[in-house]
Amino acid sequence: MKALKKLTVLLVLVLTSSLLVNCSSDGDGGSSSDTFYLKYKINGTLVEVSDPEVINSLSKSLTGFTTNGKSLTLYFPLDVATGTYSITDEPSNVDAYGASYSDFETEAASDNESGTVTITQVNADVIKGTFSFVGTNEGATYTVTEGEFRAENIQ
Repeated sequence: MKALKKLTVLLVLVLTSSLLVNCSSDGDGGSSSDTFYLKYKINGTLVEVSDPEVINSLSKSLTGFTTNGKSLTLYFPLDVATGTYSITDEPSNVDAYGASYSDFETEAASDNESGTVTITQVNADVIKGTFSFVGTNEGATYTVTEGEFRAENIQ
């Protein structure tokens, strides 16, 4: 049931993101999308995603989808500031920092149980930082280490 709920939430996010595509001008001040990335190790295996999706709703989410059915999402308050924050398991708290990992091939999904995110840069165009967290699902442990991101900061 929990996995079905997470899958439903993820599908809503994907559909919403496809409707809310952010366009940028060719003028000054914008960063090239090919400089945006999400990198991390999941249980020791390196994953790299270029141009992760950023969505603003009640909170800010940054999601990296892989071609083999895996995704990692980081959740931030809308008013993100530089600093180090604890990643908590409070999905309904829009002011909390959170994370989740999903593998649709094995139907596994995990919300974090502990971890940190460090925001090193935030301005009108970019949000950048590092992260790590540990989560479990049905007895399986997912350890995310060496996480880094640089993404468009949609206002």
